[in-house]
Amino acid sequence: MAKEKWSLFRWIPKQHAAAAVEKKLMSHNGSALWVFDLEQSYRPGRAISGNAWLVAYDLDRTAESNIKTRQHIDFESAGFRGEAAHPADVIIKENEKGAYGIGRMRQSTTKFHVTARFATKNEVASALGLDKKEVTDGYRPGRTWPT
Repeated sequence: MAKEKWSLFRWIPKQHAAAAVEKKLMSHNGSALWVFDLEQSYRPGRAISGNAWLVAYDLDRTAESNIKTRQHIDFESAGFRGEAAHPADVIIKENEKGAYGIGRMRQSTTKFHVTARFATKNEVASALGLDKKEVTDGYRPGRTWPT
């Protein structure tokens, strides 16, 4: 059976994480919003995941198609002029499979097809490359893990 939702993830500093869940798929500084797919190989480093909570963005089929297939620009291409110059594009990196930089204008339209939530312990473990038992409570956004 096919999955109903496609999920992307982003490590967000703890002090900004609740606001990020509320605003859904929106960058705080007007640039691309970088997210990653747990089904692909790319994972952000410890400098990004430290003192942060993992936010999950569950996209419906419309948003999935939009992100996976429309208006991609490669970060390494000659036509790439910086994140701000591509507000309607999805920035991809050939060397970081599963990382997507969603341009500011793209965020505005896509957020209507997204549910944001804190990641489960299993998702955090996968994002960190750990066994579920190795994930500390410092990655838990609250008294209990989301289910």
